[in-house]
Amino acid sequence: MVVKMPKTPNDVLQEWVLRGYITAEQSTEPKYISFINQAKDTILSYCNIPLKAQMPDGLFYAWTEIAWGTAQGTLTVDGTGAIKSVSEGDTTITYDVGTKVVKSDIVLTHMSVLDRYRRIAW
Repeated sequence: MVVKMPKTPNDVLQEWVLRGYITAEQSTEPKYISFINQAKDTILSYCNIPLKAQMPDGLFYAWTEIAWGTAQGTLTVDGTGAIKSVSEGDTTITYDVGTKVVKSDIVLTHMSVLDRYRRIAW
């Protein structure tokens, strides 16, 4: 009988190395464990799973990506791409490429997976 060990923050670090997000040398930096633990707390809270619980195996890849997004401080630029202004002399066209930076909610990207593990809060 093979006993499966629960996934740990170090497993997430190893996955980041495999995916090329960080090098093996970078995986020893303590800041990454902090981001991984923050993502774990976010996931468990959203799913109404006690924070002391182990991460369910089915959430490992969502955990990996949410932690990476947290570490990167995922940002998007809010812009329409529409024409903002037109000048005639030597013809200049300016496009709306965005002036406001919006922090993206990486959890929303993985909502369909997280919802499968979400429990009713008592």
